[in-house]
This record gives sequence, structure tokens and C-alpha cells, in this order.
Amino acid sequence: MLRLIEQPGQHALLHVPAATRAVVSWNAVAPNGALALIAHRVDGSVSEPLLYVRWSPDERRSLDGADPTTGIAVDVVRSEVPLSGIEVTSTVPLDAVAVATPPPRGASAPARQQVGALDVPPLAQDVAAYPQARGRWCSAAALAMLLRFHGIAADVAGVAHGVEDAAYGGTGNWAFNVAYAGAHGLRGVVAYLRGLDHVGAFLAVGLPVAISIAWERGQLPGVPLERSEGHLLVVRGLEPSAALVHDPAHPDVATSYPRAALERAFRGHGGVAYLVAPRERSTELVVLTNDPAA
Repeated sequence: MLRLIEQPGQHALLHVPAATRAVVSWNAVAPNGALALIAHRVDGSVSEPLLYVRWSPDERRSLDGADPTTGIAVDVVRSEVPLSGIEVTSTVPLDAVAVATPPPRGASAPARQQVGALDVPPLAQDVAAYPQARGRWCSAAALAMLLRFHGIAADVAGVAHGVEDAAYGGTGNWAFNVAYAGAHGLRGVVAYLRGLDHVGAFLAVGLPVAISIAWERGQLPGVPLERSEGHLLVVRGLEPSAALVHDPAHPDVATSYPRAALERAFRGHGGVAYLVAPRERSTELVVLTNDPAA
């Protein structure tokens, strides 16, 4: 489920179906800012303000706020008592704020056997000028591909430096990535999707999707990495037995993986995706996330 409020100012309360985890996204153009979250829980209890993130031109930092019941782990809010809503407070006006929670267990999307490949510019995650970052910039590369698709002149190194989480020590903070898209004039949100058929709903309306996947040895044929606890790639098309992707870790970038295997790697890792679109399509992002048959 995705809840989104545009132009909320510095405060918003977003109600969600009962869930024990959630991801909060925000878009803002202010160069400096900080967010805190207040968890509203189904038992009527409310958390103290939980420090979430702080950003400036020089640094972005996740703050991992917590109370005895609810805590933030980098970019995921987890609560022992299910959440009923999340209140967001900001030191600066926001362009948008969103909360995503996982769909019901076993939820699916209408089948999409084939969706033609979108013309996504391919980008590799390894940049020769930054050998120390080898193997670390998959998220930045996936986001840069989405930005270029939408007409933003992005490069992998620039995106990596713009989304690096000083506390986490990497570029894979989901919320920082979509915030970067928002700061460049687009609407970016983190969402939980119901598998590759659900991704296909976005592809069908011309929106490529970056997905977070994980796999062990032998589980994803053709992948250049033996295993991964978390990797980002862009899905650009679907065929009955294959998913057409731009994998920034693959030597060719443009490749395809067996659809069933990628489905397991995606759903088994939580079904988290970056949704990026022009701002005027914000409502469409919400509708397709919540009702993939729309």
C-alpha cells in the first residue's frame, strides 16, 4: 500500500493498513533539512519522535531513531506493535511525502505475459575513475538510468555522491535515492510491489522500474555475481519466460534473466522498488501501486 501527500509543508500524518514495517519517502528541493517520524500504532499508542534523516550539500545521514516498540533501521521502520500511521515532521517544506507498506501475503497482480522493452539508457555501476567503489554503486547506477530515461542528465558517480549515506556507509539507502530524484524535478517514491506482473503495469504505461533483489549461488542463472544480499537493477520489458533488464553489474548491462528466477529474487527480498516519474504523474504512481489492475 502506498500513501502519498503532495505539498504537505512541514508536517503530515499518513494512515496505513496495519503493518509491522514501512518505508517513508520524501521529495524536497531544500539543500538542508531533517526529518523525524512519529509512529501511530494499532493499540492506540504513539511513539516519541524518532529521528529519521538529516541532509546537507556535504552529507546525508540516516539517524536510526527508536523507542522500545518501534525503530528505524536505515530506511525501514519496524514495529513490534503494527503501525496504523506515520506522522512526518520536517525542518523544511516538502514537495511530497509517502509511506509504503507491504501488500498482503500472497497478493498478486494481473498477469502480463509480455510488455515491450522501454528505451532505457544503459549504465554500468563500475566507474573507472573510482576503483575504490567497485561493486558498490548498483543503486546509484539504477537510479541514474531512470533519471536519464526521464531526461535528467545524470551520471553514476554524481548520483552516488548525491545519495551516499554517511551513517550506512553506502549508496543503497532507498529513501535517499528517491529523494535525489525528487530534488531533480521528478517524483520519486519507494514502493512494495507484488512481483514482476506488477512491475509490468508500470512498464505498460511507459515507466521503467528499479527493483531490489537478492539471491544465493545458482538461484539466478546468468547473473554476473555469485550471490548478493541486495542488488538493484532496472526492469525495462517482460517476455513470457524472461525479464528484460539493465543490470549495472553485468558486462553488457542490457541483458535478460529467467522470469521465474528473477521473480523469486525480487519477491523473496521484499518486493521493494524505486518508482520515478514526472511530478504530474504522481497520482498514477499511487493508483498503479495500490491497484495494479487499474
